Amino acid sequence: MSLGTITARTSVDRRERTEYMIRVSAVDGGGRAAYAVVRVHVMAQHAAMPTFLMSEYKANVFASVPLGTSVVKVRCTYVLG
Repeated sequence: MSLGTITARTSVDRRERTEYMIRVSAVDGGGRAAYAVVRVHVMAQHAAMPTFLMSEYKANVFASVPLGTSVVKVRCTYVLG
């Protein structure tokens, strides 16, 4: 398994844009590629940071999964200070 990171190169402003669609790709040693779309929602800034319930989430996906299929759901808590 390989892991990657999506990093913001600039600041984001919810008033300008509330959502980003990022196309990511993975390429194996033989040159075969797979693609996925990551939807990023820009949330309003608060004093507290959200905390994910688990530190790592994993999902298995069949190669024939239809476009738009939900792959994994993550949950976090958000406590206002």
